[in-house]
Amino acid sequence: MRNDLRQNSGWAQENRHEFHAVSEGALYEGACGLKVFRRAEGFREHVVGTHRDRPFEVLDIRELKSFDDAAGHIWKTVVLVPVEGLELPDFDLWPRRETRGMGLLGMKGLDLNLAPGASADEHALVDAFNRNYSLFAGGAFDAVGAAIKPTDYQVPSPADLAPVCKPSVLKLLSTSVTGIIEVRQGILAIQAPEMETNTGSFRDVIVEGVERERLLNVANDLLDALAKAPHEPTLRSLQLANTFNPRQVFGSVIGGLVGFGVGGFLGILALFLFDGAIYLIPLLAFVLCALGGFIGKRLTR
Repeated sequence: MRNDLRQNSGWAQENRHEFHAVSEGALYEGACGLKVFRRAEGFREHVVGTHRDRPFEVLDIRELKSFDDAAGHIWKTVVLVPVEGLELPDFDLWPRRETRGMGLLGMKGLDLNLAPGASADEHALVDAFNRNYSLFAGGAFDAVGAAIKPTDYQVPSPADLAPVCKPSVLKLLSTSVTGIIEVRQGILAIQAPEMETNTGSFRDVIVEGVERERLLNVANDLLDALAKAPHEPTLRSLQLANTFNPRQVFGSVIGGLVGFGVGGFLGILALFLFDGAIYLIPLLAFVLCALGGFIGKRLTR
């Protein structure tokens, strides 16, 4: 018996939860609409039960992951908890460590900003959240797709995300360690944290046994904070702004490609003019690529 199978079945038995070594998928209606399930190809070690007076499911999902020219399957642990009695818009919270490439394309989510007159504690709270998570109204890729091409999907406005930006919620999220958090169709889904710095590797992202309960506690803590949010005052002068601009992304990409081509051409010319200057080819290409991307982005504001 695998170690993870033994630990997960033992944890389920100890807490009197249902355990299924092999599963057909999540039981909750609407769970198949969650983005985390869209590329799922298999399920295992499915636990169903009640924790802190809330029903839940925890299971491992098998999905195909691509990196460069390679592809491989990984297993990923996901916690599901119904959002009962809470009127919440669809949104995603992506750990900053998983959005670096998206940020280069301008897909960095909503900007949470405070006026200069806000207190030092308020600035510290918002800054800590911004360092830890990126907030996407309606989901990261759905919001971007709707910004590029109109769809039937109504992306929540920044104002709709006000309950997610109350002090207690931001305080919790400023210190939480999770994977992607998704709220959609009345279900909260939290993925296990991807702690490897090389996110292109094919390493399983799973938690086992009592570690599943710790991730489940984060889900319940978040729902508790969101339940209190309507009765909590908002941060003074907090502003939410959607900074994604498809024209800027297009301008940045085109500018970068043009800059890369010009830089490579100038590097080749330099190779004929200066002996041993082969290093100038990649140097000029990447420098002018960055400069072209910056200029393209500025021109399309």
